[in-house]
Amino acid sequence: MKSLSVRIALMLALLALDQLGKLWVRLEVPLHRTTPLIPNFIDLTHTENPGVSFSLLAGLAAGVRVPLLAGISLVAVAALGWYWLRHRKQMGAFAELALLLILPGAVGNLIDRAWFGVVTDFLHFRIYSTSLFVNNIADIEISAGVVAYLLGTVLEKKARREG
Repeated sequence: MKSLSVRIALMLALLALDQLGKLWVRLEVPLHRTTPLIPNFIDLTHTENPGVSFSLLAGLAAGVRVPLLAGISLVAVAALGWYWLRHRKQMGAFAELALLLILPGAVGNLIDRAWFGVVTDFLHFRIYSTSLFVNNIADIEISAGVVAYLLGTVLEKKARREG
């Protein structure tokens, strides 16, 4: 991808995918209802996470938790966005892909935190009766971005050793 406008359009599309998925779940799936999507692996389960990953900090009072988490998210999004805009021409493909995935995911969860005070999650991953986690499209984007970054780092180190 060469064009800045194409990159921004991709990020906006990923953000829209996340927000539309969450909107549909909030409107159409009752809270805590579970519907198997892939039996024994993925269920559609509407939950609300007031904290961060694995519900960390969920116990804080909303008056403290919401501004704290939204503020941290806003600073992180601004810092990553600034870094990407400033350094994108020098970035390797995997590093840029990582930010193109992480930024819309982080913005999607920031919107939920700031607007609703909780993040809407709905993809419940499990192995038979063992629950692993419940997340959303933004979380998948962020996770895929981290994997892309780590993979790029490993491949770059390998190329330097071989080159």
